[in-house]
Amino acid sequence: MRQVLLFLRGAVPLALVAVALVGLPALVTWWLLGGPFGWSHLLVGLVGGAALVALGGLALGWALGRWRRGG
Repeated sequence: MRQVLLFLRGAVPLALVAVALVGLPALVTWWLLGGPFGWSHLLVGLVGGAALVALGGLALGWALGRWRRGG
């Protein structure tokens, strides 16, 4: 039981972040373009989420590089 709770403690927040990274760009696209929610909106959400993860990774790498050089 303890292992299940430990798994859920890590998996649930990770799943919520994944849904937010895909869902928010998809909902913004749907809001801007209008019409019924479709595959095009979901595709834009996936690409937007991947772009957000890539930009976050680049920013983290840049910050760690500056920190390692000492300023």
